Amino acid sequence: MSIFIIQYGPAKTGKTLASVRAFPDGLFIAPKGALTCARWLGWEPKIVEADEKVGIPQITQIIKQAQGDYPAIIVDDFSIICDQELAKCKKSHSGWSAFDAFNQRVYELRDAARAADCHVILTMHEQPPKEVKKEGSTKYIPGAPLIPGWQLPEKLPAMADLVVRVIYDNDDAIGWPYLYQAGPDPDYITGDRLAITPDTFPLNLREVLLLAGYELERPEKLAFMDEHVEYISIALAKELREKRPKLKPILTAFLKKLIEEEFDKRHIRWIFADALARAQLRTHDNNLVDNFINKL
Repeated sequence: MSIFIIQYGPAKTGKTLASVRAFPDGLFIAPKGALTCARWLGWEPKIVEADEKVGIPQITQIIKQAQGDYPAIIVDDFSIICDQELAKCKKSHSGWSAFDAFNQRVYELRDAARAADCHVILTMHEQPPKEVKKEGSTKYIPGAPLIPGWQLPEKLPAMADLVVRVIYDNDDAIGWPYLYQAGPDPDYITGDRLAITPDTFPLNLREVLLLAGYELERPEKLAFMDEHVEYISIALAKELREKRPKLKPILTAFLKKLIEEEFDKRHIRWIFADALARAQLRTHDNNLVDNFINKL
């Protein structure tokens, strides 16, 4: 079963890296330079550059035609692509008809993503809650993925299976100060139609989808990671059950072992990130009922 995901939040918080870690063999559609951060992982994903010739209609066709060739299609950064598409519409349409044409193009992409036989992820920036006045009335729009207009910020995510917002939380986060938020928020659009995520969870799409039962195979060149992620996560999960867990000594010991095996240090860091997220998610899953009661 495929899943349609929208992830949004401030720039430079790890959204793109989360997509690459989840789907290193996916097809990425992005403006020039958007995927340079993938070098941080020591991996070069397949990229189609979104430019003047590759806008929303072309991306919609790519989703329809390439869905059987890739485990996932990731559009990053869709907010920038939307700005470029609206500018095109304004050149060929006048007044409000430009927005009508733009909205229709986005709806067609949304519907293609929803119907695709592969996972589809839209990565977007964030817009704060606001009030919009139109035709004598005022409409409140909650914080949402950044996209032009006053209808799309709600209508686009309404069709996604999982809508996650990236938030800063240096108190609860471990290893990276940003988390995904999928739980209810009165001021921002979030949601998990499939009930597969905690309210907040580590910035790691791969591990939360694995926990939910999705099969995400790594490319052959990265398949060696799986064994190491598993046994390291078991050790970390055991430590997380302590009142004052000490994770650094555990990772330091494993680091020495992995360096002896001459792994790329960027891949070691990737292994540690996945192992830590897996340990945290499993710990939450094991405490699911207790966590529910504690919120009452």
